[in-house]
Amino acid sequence: MKSRTLVLAGLAALALAAWAQAAEDAATGAPAAAEPQNRTIFAAPFDNETGQEQYDPAGAGLGDLVAVLLAEQEHVTVVERQRLLALAEEQARSLKGLTGKPYALQAGKLLKADTVLVGRLYLVEGKLTVHAQAVDIATERVLAADELSCRPEDLPEAALQLARRLAQQMALPLPEIDLKQIDTSPIASLHFAKALSHYYAGNLDEAVMQFMRTMDLDPDYTEAHFWMGVCYQRLDEPEHAVIEWQAYLERDPNSKRAEAVRKLLAEAQKAESQSGVERLGPVDHLARQTDRARAAVLAAGKS
Repeated sequence: MKSRTLVLAGLAALALAAWAQAAEDAATGAPAAAEPQNRTIFAAPFDNETGQEQYDPAGAGLGDLVAVLLAEQEHVTVVERQRLLALAEEQARSLKGLTGKPYALQAGKLLKADTVLVGRLYLVEGKLTVHAQAVDIATERVLAADELSCRPEDLPEAALQLARRLAQQMALPLPEIDLKQIDTSPIASLHFAKALSHYYAGNLDEAVMQFMRTMDLDPDYTEAHFWMGVCYQRLDEPEHAVIEWQAYLERDPNSKRAEAVRKLLAEAQKAESQSGVERLGPVDHLARQTDRARAAVLAAGKS
């Protein structure tokens, strides 16, 4: 009997302590701890409002990059944009004519996401500024929003900062992420962003290497083909630009830039016929690209 009385007294004490803590929290306005809400995110391409075509790839890749960094949080899942290609014809028609946020919300619904990531790029006093929002699809309520300015060559670091801020606002803090491990990452979007940073910095050989890595990991990453062709054009290698732009058009013949790519392809084919340079096979081409990228790194280290 005595032991039972002691147990009941102990339970009463615990209940009283819990009540007292609840009362204190209510008085001080301290919120009760809540279990993080699971989120399934669809990332739309960010709108390029800079008026400069050179920032198109940043818009195409930044949304994906921020999303995959958010997915380092155990309560976040990302649906891939490539899944839109597998939609039924009737579903695909519902996206026709939509752009920006309305497109993102509708595409997110079709892919059974509950959150959409949208953004835009614009210039402020010559600086590239990125604005990003996480929006709840069901209510269209903005869950998190932030922006920052950065140099184009610092896109991976900017994406990580944005991801951290958005995650914090959604009560989904990110774990430690080391971008130095990017070269061994299995995430294609990370390599695409790294390629873009090299491209904007003028390191075209290194950009090509990262675009190659992107396509190794995700053969459907069509944007990598386009920008790899641009790199080859600037490197005065029309024979390899032809290969990449042909691959781009085969995979996405109806994209918004398809007509421009056809013109670029025709120019590159003409330049190739006049150059007399023989195309390298895949193995020889990769070896040469690796050697040139290494030489560029060594040269940069000596300067």
